[in-house]
Amino acid sequence: MNTGEEISPDLWAAIWRLANSWSQTPVVQEIAATLPRNQPLEKQGNGAVGIPALVQHLEVHASMMMKPLMYASRIPALLSQPLLAGFGMPTVDQDELREWLQTATRLEGAHRVTLGWLRASLAGYPILRAPQLAPNTPLTTEEMTTRYIWSKGEFASGLNRRPAPPSVSDLLGLDPMAAVELDQAAREVNRTLKESRSWVDFHGAHHSLDDDAKAALRAARGELKERLSAKALDDHEPNLALPRAEYRSHTMINVVESLTGPAREYADAFGEVDRLLDLIMGDIFGELVLFGEPRRVPVFNVETPTPGEPIVAFETEPGGAFLTPGQILWLTTEAVADAVRIELHSMKMDHVEGMQDYFEARVLVNTGEGWPASTSNIEQ
Repeated sequence: MNTGEEISPDLWAAIWRLANSWSQTPVVQEIAATLPRNQPLEKQGNGAVGIPALVQHLEVHASMMMKPLMYASRIPALLSQPLLAGFGMPTVDQDELREWLQTATRLEGAHRVTLGWLRASLAGYPILRAPQLAPNTPLTTEEMTTRYIWSKGEFASGLNRRPAPPSVSDLLGLDPMAAVELDQAAREVNRTLKESRSWVDFHGAHHSLDDDAKAALRAARGELKERLSAKALDDHEPNLALPRAEYRSHTMINVVESLTGPAREYADAFGEVDRLLDLIMGDIFGELVLFGEPRRVPVFNVETPTPGEPIVAFETEPGGAFLTPGQILWLTTEAVADAVRIELHSMKMDHVEGMQDYFEARVLVNTGEGWPASTSNIEQ
């Protein structure tokens, strides 16, 4: 997930503070302690057993679906897939798994409420006219998706009238005194989000809508509802998840791109807001909450980013396979002062140096200023 916006140091700092507050809660610490990346090196790889082994297995075979803050809903769905069971699924005590999933459900619930509360500060909420919110789009589908969906229940829950995300401290196991800091950190994220370019652009697009634009958005939403009906999806592909997801995405993009004028500006602005939230309050927030401060990793053969495209390529010694797409790192190179998020991992053969791990990562511009960049957490 990528956004073209250059995120401010203040917003990165607010995300860090909220993630740090979450990471100290009993529920997060219980889940984090079982994750393979948080295990000692000797227990990673083939040494993992129980819950860590299961999570590691699913991350290897279904990495795109294993979002850190979606384990509660994703793992049962993935365990129901016959193909995954054929890849040497590790044995896990069912009572242990059931108890672990109950804890993970509290974590996922707290995140959904927090994300919904932040969304509720958008201009016009709860009446959002974006066609992307029609039934069965990638942003609303009840089928498995990589997106953090906008559920119907959010819009009717009065989140825009609450001073902080409700029930989060209870879900994460905090006492009322500790909850004060958590709520304040959430409000700071909300404040800095409202100052972001995406938020400001959406606010302007909302206020620029005239009657013709509203009518065009209604028509686009109606068209998507029809083209993405259960029957239409089944007619396209009745069983396979990937072709169904591709059809939903292609259809949504096609309808949005058919819009013009203020209606198109509104739909595009909404898309940018959604991408921004997915990136910072979904993927990156989840990494910080459950895995803590990014590791500082020695790298070489660094290909620095070109202007306007903040992608950096680098290599590591063999063993970098423990670094996976989605992971956030500090790199030991003066060429990149910000943290990076891995987007691609492959192997590269060099006749002199042998087999090397090759990565491409997105530079999280301004994290060097917004986050504390420790030098103590170096990957050996």
